[in-house]
Amino acid sequence: MKLQILVPQYKETDDIVKNLLDSIQIQQSVDLENEVGVIIVNDGTDVKLSDELLSKYTFKIEYYHNEHAGVSATRNACLDHAVADYVMFCDADDMFFNACGLYIIFREIDDLGGFDALMSSFIEESRDPETNKPLYITRQTDSTFVHGKFYKRQFLLDNNIRWNPDLTIHEDSYFNCLCQRLAKEFKFSQSPFYLWKWRDDSVCRHDPKYILKTYNNMLDSNTALVKEFIKRNRIIDAQYYITSMIYDAYFTMNKDE
Repeated sequence: MKLQILVPQYKETDDIVKNLLDSIQIQQSVDLENEVGVIIVNDGTDVKLSDELLSKYTFKIEYYHNEHAGVSATRNACLDHAVADYVMFCDADDMFFNACGLYIIFREIDDLGGFDALMSSFIEESRDPETNKPLYITRQTDSTFVHGKFYKRQFLLDNNIRWNPDLTIHEDSYFNCLCQRLAKEFKFSQSPFYLWKWRDDSVCRHDPKYILKTYNNMLDSNTALVKEFIKRNRIIDAQYYITSMIYDAYFTMNKDE
């Protein structure tokens, strides 16, 4: 199998997860039955996905139930079940932005030599603060979000790259930065194919002070990253993230709010 899409599920219902699965089903010029699979791990909640939903697609879906351990540990569980050449982590309430996303990625794999890690632009669905009408913003490549990133599974295994189970907020920056520094074949894609969907109850999307309120969690994530680089004897990388966090903290804490 060429690609497995790894999805942690907590309280997302059939109606929510259906959007993601539908957006995979319509992918063009790829062999969904033989090349694409989805692994969903339930993070210890009684909100279970139905067999009716999971059995309606032409690609293989594996569904597992774990004890509650948080989003990072649940993503690790997804990875432990994976067997494909490449993996992509998706949130259960997001979806593919267009029908050619996997075609673009498979061309990178088949025709352009593959990669250890690939980072792409993605689309953020937002709201106009005055009219509340939907807005669609192209987010350029970054190291903060899990969205629109692919990894060679063997690269993750060979380098013992895991999600840090102690991190549940800003946990993706730890994982992404670790992968970027360790990857020998790292690629960028300017073609957006991932949609970060709007959710009315998402605090991080409509609270302008979310970053300030969770800044301790950002520090925890960066501290864990620095400790990981020190453990791997990558001192220059550790120094880089120490310095970047000092500058980031200075400018963040000097904002008007």
